[in-house]
This record gives sequence, C-alpha cells and structure tokens, in this order.
Amino acid sequence: MMKPVLCLGDICADLIIPYASALKAKAGDPAAYESAEVRPVEGGSVANTACAVARLGLPVLFCGTCGLDAYGQMLKSGLEREGVDTSLLRMEAGKPTQLVLLVLNEQGDRTAFACPAHLGSQHSIVPEQIPDDIVSRISWLHVTGMMLREEPAASTQLTLMRRCKDAGVPVSFDINVRVEALKNQTFAENLKKARALADIILGSSIDEIPLLAGERDAQLAAKKLAASGATVISRSGEQGADLYRGGLHLHAPAFSVTVTDTVGAGDTFDGAYIAACLSGLSDAEALTEANAAAAICVSKSGGRASPSRAELDAFLSR
Repeated sequence: MMKPVLCLGDICADLIIPYASALKAKAGDPAAYESAEVRPVEGGSVANTACAVARLGLPVLFCGTCGLDAYGQMLKSGLEREGVDTSLLRMEAGKPTQLVLLVLNEQGDRTAFACPAHLGSQHSIVPEQIPDDIVSRISWLHVTGMMLREEPAASTQLTLMRRCKDAGVPVSFDINVRVEALKNQTFAENLKKARALADIILGSSIDEIPLLAGERDAQLAAKKLAASGATVISRSGEQGADLYRGGLHLHAPAFSVTVTDTVGAGDTFDGAYIAACLSGLSDAEALTEANAAAAICVSKSGGRASPSRAELDAFLSR
C-alpha cells in the first residue's frame, strides 16, 4: 500500500463575498439575489490540496491547527468526509479558527484577506504535532509559503522540509504569497530557505515565481529557479502551465471552460500534479492532468471543487 502524502499547512474557514453579484442585486437585478449571499465554506490552501489528492484516490495525512470551535469542527469534518487522515490536526482551545474573506469580482477572480491578518490559528503548528518517525511513514510532503510568515509554524515547516530533503522524500512547495506578507523581512528570509529545500516549486507566473527568483520576467525567473536543481512549475491560468527542470521546458495549454470562480484553482492543480507524479505519469501527462483538474475546479464554486478520479478521467476523454 502506498504511503500517504503529508500536507502540512493552513486550514481555515473561507467566507466567500460575491461583491460583483451584490452590486448587481443592489441595482435591482433579481437574478443576482441568490448568488449575492455570503457563505462560509471549508478552505485553506493546503487543506484544499489534501482533499484534491484524496479525491484522486491517494492516501493523505493533514497536519495543521484550527480553533476548538464551530468553524474548527466544520473543517475537521470536511477533511474526514473526503477520507483525509486528521490525526495530526490540532484543535486549539481559546484561539478562534482563522477566517479568510474571499472577495469575488465580475470575472470570478478573488482577492483574499486573512482575518486576523496576523497570529491566526493556522500559524500555531508546533513541532510536538509531528511524530518522530513521520518521514519514514510518508511518500511526499506538500507545503506552502503561507506558514512561513510567523512562528511557530515557520520553523516547524522548515525543519520538516529539511528532514524530508535529507531522507529523499519529495518536497513540493507552493509559494502562495499573500498581500499582507510582502513587507515581512522574516517571511522573505524563510522563502529563501524553503526554496533551497524544495524539490518541486509551484506558483503563479504573474507574481510568485518572479518574486521568489528576484526576476521580473516570468520565464527568466523560472529558469533561474530550475538552475538550482528544482522542478519549477509556473501556472498562468488560462494560458496554461510551464515546467522547467535544468534545461528542460514543457508547456501544457489550459482547457477552455466557463469560469465560475478561481478559488482553489492552484490548490487543485497542486493536488492533481502530486497524484499524477506518484502514479508514475510523465511530466507532460502530469501537467495535463493538473490543468484539467484546475479547469474543473474553476467551472464550479469554491475551493473544494476538485474532481474525483472518475470525473477527471471523463473530462480528459472528452
């Protein structure tokens, strides 16, 4: 039996705020009334990826922290409903579960605001949550830059990345930059450390890949990161995705779908890419499956709209 993928990082309640729909409803458009409602849903970038991997049939272990409250219970139940092992999820009494406000524009693109912006429950991951033998029990580690802004989560994640790197366990790192972190010098230093420990680096070609490489041009940035030995995957939304490894460059076009919203698209891409790699697919096949999974996600609403194996196979066959 395959060892589980360990997804360590953020889990939160997303409050989806359909701002564009609310403006239409306010202007008297009856068709916008129902879609203008604010609704809480299960979220968190790494938690979303964990669910995406699980839906594709692979065993998944999630490590993170949330509050011991109604939102926390919702999040724990959501993971377990997808078949994700929550034995490393810590529910902390006295600290409310992190909320993220997702404001959607007319195109379905979202702007995220963490609430609170600092010292949220998701940054409370501690070393004691991670068993001493965890590296021998997993097949892959997936993390993001989200946890690198604050302690104790930052040190906990970097230490585990180092342990996995030394043991030959693949480490995927989604840069996942948020606006509130851009002027944080500690975050910038931690990003450099994570960059050196990651086997696979994933991020947006618009801002995240250039930020991590210190280059304005996305292609030059990706090539610079790949020169250090990592596999770099630059996601470009409707333009598809590019993979760089050493001198290798592959491009996979996106699939054309009607976009409902883009919440969780990158998280879903990551999950499908991880599942494809562990299933033995080629680089080109893995990129294609990841693009297809992301396309399915954006055609639906919410960050947990990743496909099942059957749904993904049916989409690809069409």
